[in-house]
Amino acid sequence: MRAAIFVLLTVVACARRDPPTVTPATPLTAEPAIHFASMQVECDAMMSALATYKACPNLEPADVEDLDAWIEAAERNLAASRKANPEPHAQEAIAAACHKAAESVKAAAARCAVGPRPKQD
Repeated sequence: MRAAIFVLLTVVACARRDPPTVTPATPLTAEPAIHFASMQVECDAMMSALATYKACPNLEPADVEDLDAWIEAAERNLAASRKANPEPHAQEAIAAACHKAAESVKAAAARCAVGPRPKQD
C-alpha cells in the first residue's frame, strides 16, 4: 500500500505540464531622430545661452566667476574644434553636446530669473 502511494505521488509530482503561453506585447515605437543644426550654429546658441545666463541679476558673485571660467573654456574648446575641422560624425556629436548644454543653461537662466537661490543652512 505504501509503495502504491509513493508511486502515485511520484507520478503526480513528476508530471510535466507546459507553462501557459505568453502573448507578446505590442512593440514600442522608436523615438524620432533628433536633427541638430550644424556644429557652428548649435555651439553659437550655447554661447548665447551662457551670455544670457550671465546677465541674470540674481546670480551670486561666485556664480559669475564660475560662469566666466565656463565661457572662457567653451570659447577655447570651440575655437580648437573649428580649427581641427572634425569629421561629419564628430561634428554631429559636438552639435548634440552643444545643444544639450544650451538647453541646460536655458533652464538655469529661467530658474535664475525667478529669484535668488534659496539659502542653505
